[in-house]
Amino acid sequence: MNYLSERLQAIYKMVPKGMAADIGADHGKLMIALFEGGIVSHGYAVENKKGPYNRLVKALTEKGIENDIVPLFSDGIKDLPEKVHTVIIAGMGGNLIVNILKKYPQKTKQIQTLIVDAHNAIPKVREEVSKLGFVIADEKIVREDEVFYEIIKFVRADVAFYGENDIEFGPILRHEKCATFKEKYENRIHEIDVLLTNKKLPSERIRELSKEKERIESVL
Repeated sequence: MNYLSERLQAIYKMVPKGMAADIGADHGKLMIALFEGGIVSHGYAVENKKGPYNRLVKALTEKGIENDIVPLFSDGIKDLPEKVHTVIIAGMGGNLIVNILKKYPQKTKQIQTLIVDAHNAIPKVREEVSKLGFVIADEKIVREDEVFYEIIKFVRADVAFYGENDIEFGPILRHEKCATFKEKYENRIHEIDVLLTNKKLPSERIRELSKEKERIESVL
């Protein structure tokens, strides 16, 4: 696991033992590490573009584990076997992640654990995935190459009720208030303050930024 980035290590630690699939597996590093670490006994690494898929196949073949971590050239979760109950979707936009899950509702229903690393639209991911029958079981925030990443672990449940602050900041992250969480939002307050010095800023935008600053200050 030592060769994984901090972001991928955070995802690795959330994956339960058993069978899993990584959607948008890219180079396959995460699934290889999960297999070698004894976390995943069998799994699927999915890519929908030829170039990344060919690199994925090469990486798995070089390790001699292409029968254990099976490469799939497929669209999202479309071709996942029914026995796959843990799914990882990382390294893509939040809107795309939500679309992947909604596109194949029958496949989404088989998922018991969903680990998501959305690079934007994170509040939308929390809200929409919760509506699909999941609750947030864990959250981590890491900083890597000057970028903050929020990793969310959802598990299957009947009902989830989250308030506005939970959706925007994360129910676990905002309660734990780790140093990285504080750093992210202190940086954002500074950005807002700089933006508000612009005398040409429209009044509506000023109100939006001021309200955002108030929301952030209320959870820090």
